[in-house]
Amino acid sequence: MPRTYVQLLQTHANEHATILQTENLVYLRDGDVVLYKRERSRVWQMRYKLYDKQWRRVSTKHRNLDYAVKVAGDIYDEARFRERLGITQSNKKFGVIAKVCLQDLENEISAGIKPLTNRDYIRAINKYLIPFFQNYLLENIDVDVMRKYELWRNELMGKVPLTSTLANHASAYRRVIDTAIQRGWLSDHMPVAQMSRRGVKGKARPGFTRAEIDYLLDFLDSYSKGGHSARAKEMRLLSRDYIELLIGTGMRCGKESLHIKWKHIEWYTDANTDKRYLRIWVSGKTGSRLLIAKHNVKETLDRLISRENLFKGKDLDAVLAEKHDVYLFKYGNGEQPKSFHTTFIWLMKASGLLKDTATGQNRTLYSLRHTYATLELIENRTDLHTLAKQMGTSVGMIEKHYSKLTATMAADRLA
Repeated sequence: MPRTYVQLLQTHANEHATILQTENLVYLRDGDVVLYKRERSRVWQMRYKLYDKQWRRVSTKHRNLDYAVKVAGDIYDEARFRERLGITQSNKKFGVIAKVCLQDLENEISAGIKPLTNRDYIRAINKYLIPFFQNYLLENIDVDVMRKYELWRNELMGKVPLTSTLANHASAYRRVIDTAIQRGWLSDHMPVAQMSRRGVKGKARPGFTRAEIDYLLDFLDSYSKGGHSARAKEMRLLSRDYIELLIGTGMRCGKESLHIKWKHIEWYTDANTDKRYLRIWVSGKTGSRLLIAKHNVKETLDRLISRENLFKGKDLDAVLAEKHDVYLFKYGNGEQPKSFHTTFIWLMKASGLLKDTATGQNRTLYSLRHTYATLELIENRTDLHTLAKQMGTSVGMIEKHYSKLTATMAADRLA
């Protein structure tokens, strides 16, 4: 027999609540909270509405009505409290939000938006953030939790990370937080613990002096003609061209330079002087940009053209005009070198330039980018804004790494 409505009085959180019960429905808080059972379930579910009049559903996880009533009241009171403070009602955990953030990052990469930076964020989220924070609600990540994370991360890495590494992780963490805010899963008024960016200070990258660069370029002329195998011979020839391009543009080694195709290079003519300059489109860590190459990069491109069967009998002007969808740096069979790192180390050993005499550090391909910036500032007096645009970085980063050179640049004015 269905039960008739029974009115009960219960005190909850210092308030009087009226409970109206039928066989499978219990009404609380003037009908704003309803307990009910699903078909074939003995557990009480609840639905409740707040000021926005939208129904929200959640399980009380109790079969006993008295317990279910108490839990429903607690959930409703907490929701009202969050509503008054302007805090979102979402209870999505970090892992769920992080996966949505990862998809956003993948979409940005597909659209060509900061592909290298976004891939760094994806690695940090997958390797460090999700494994530790996945079961936390964002609002429960406080200072103590963040300290535990930092100890866990350092143990996983086996060291205290560099400041640059921590800055990348902190930015990736912030992307997850921003994802939650944008989708209404977290109020922007809700304080969330920040991730520290303080780590081990990185050592200054070793570069080359002007004399060392001149010697290296001369040494490469003979070194590039050697090699014990057909592949090694190809690699040495490509290495010479690759190194000259890095020195002549300041672009990043790795994907930014390896992904250049002939269609990305063009002649740019200055309307005021009628002079021609080689302009190259690159897509790197901070997005895409156009940069200007030194005039002697033309010789590098001429050598690459002379070894490409597709361009037989053509000069640089003809090749650039045809906009070929072909990589600059590739073997004769069409494959691309994965990296020039190992070849560069052998070159440094052969030339005697491996170690920087000032710091004792081994030079790497990145030393060429550092050298480009140094020589532009000292020899050409290039202003910081122009140099930052050319190299695809910020003025702040240029100032941070090359602040010691600024006085040298203005020596004639300061003396």
